[in-house]
Amino acid sequence: MNRLFVMVFGLMLSLVALAQAPEAPVRWQVTVRMTSATEGTAVFKARLQPGWHLYGMQLPQGGPKPTVIDLAASKGVKFTSPLKPDRKPLTVHDKMFGIDLNWWDSDIVIRRKFTVTDPSDARIAGKITYMGCNDQTCSPPSDFKFDKPVPKKS
Repeated sequence: MNRLFVMVFGLMLSLVALAQAPEAPVRWQVTVRMTSATEGTAVFKARLQPGWHLYGMQLPQGGPKPTVIDLAASKGVKFTSPLKPDRKPLTVHDKMFGIDLNWWDSDIVIRRKFTVTDPSDARIAGKITYMGCNDQTCSPPSDFKFDKPVPKKS
């Protein structure tokens, strides 16, 4: 009976801890969309919690880490465009760092076009390094790794 009580109590504590765990301030989703049999677009979507912001891809020295989308691990594709956000980031004077920074304060979608060079093992792979902040704190720089096969379109 004592053992059962300890197990139930432990389970209850675990559930309480999970319920109180904060949701990540920035969550990433990566998809690959084909526009023809040989051309496509890699789509990187960042979902931000209310009150948080995601730093831009070009930041001055002495500040936080910029958002970097590293696609070096991709195979069987040739990128044909630069990374293109669906809107420009805001430029704001950041009191915490004492410099002008740019960031997105709501969900953002970033796209990059590619051409398939080897359809047998074409993949969009790499990592996104990013930081999210709000008015009081910043999350430490984080890496989101991804590896998506390029779908075949006939």
